Amino acid sequence: MRFQLLIAIAASLSLLPAHAARITDQQVKNLPVAELAHLALGTAGDLMMEVERPDDGSLKWGTLQFHSRAVVTGSQFGMCGSDWVSLHFDDEGLLESIDAQRRYGVEGDIYRKPGKWTYDESGAICDGVKTTRSYFPAPGSQEALEIALYVDAVSGRGPFSKQNFSFACDGMCSKGRNVLASLKLEDIDEARIIDCEPTNLKIPSCFELVIGEGQVGSFPKKFRIYGTNYMNKVIITAVKVYVGSTLA
Repeated sequence: MRFQLLIAIAASLSLLPAHAARITDQQVKNLPVAELAHLALGTAGDLMMEVERPDDGSLKWGTLQFHSRAVVTGSQFGMCGSDWVSLHFDDEGLLESIDAQRRYGVEGDIYRKPGKWTYDESGAICDGVKTTRSYFPAPGSQEALEIALYVDAVSGRGPFSKQNFSFACDGMCSKGRNVLASLKLEDIDEARIIDCEPTNLKIPSCFELVIGEGQVGSFPKKFRIYGTNYMNKVIITAVKVYVGSTLA
């Protein structure tokens, strides 16, 4: 299902100018999701479950963002994926550019041990998802699971929350360690793999997570998390945070 979804969307993206170049403001405002998605994306539109329309209803400098139905993306129980396709329009309301991104969400017990769940069960969970608007970016499905586990541990949730890891913060760090409570999956704007520091941990994995990027009046934050999920045991060794400002 995952690959069928990706192939259908990829094939349709190459034809988008033929489908989306003549969408009108009236259609954007009034068409049901299914009709608008098919008009904009062709056959790939049949895979979409929701749309985020421009706030003012106008395509001028606006964006149409479609979210596909949630699907199982791998052997990470409790995680589902959704492909977000964004159509960006110019100052005349004509299609200017497109992009697609896989997003991930926690929909079940991500602490379930291997062998204690089935793919049918995982599929039923993703089939039942009603919205993917809070899904977050990640380099891949395994990384998405590890990010979800790390965020729980760092934010003080889940079975691995009581850990003693080093903490450092640069920039506007008046909240100290309390800044960790602001790290939420649904607020992540960017996520990438970074080099881990020297460690004795087996198979370490480390990430940089960015929230609040590009939001005027906000305090964007970069969280660098160092740790491992080896043998389904989460260990966090260090968290480094940078807090900036977009007030100027």
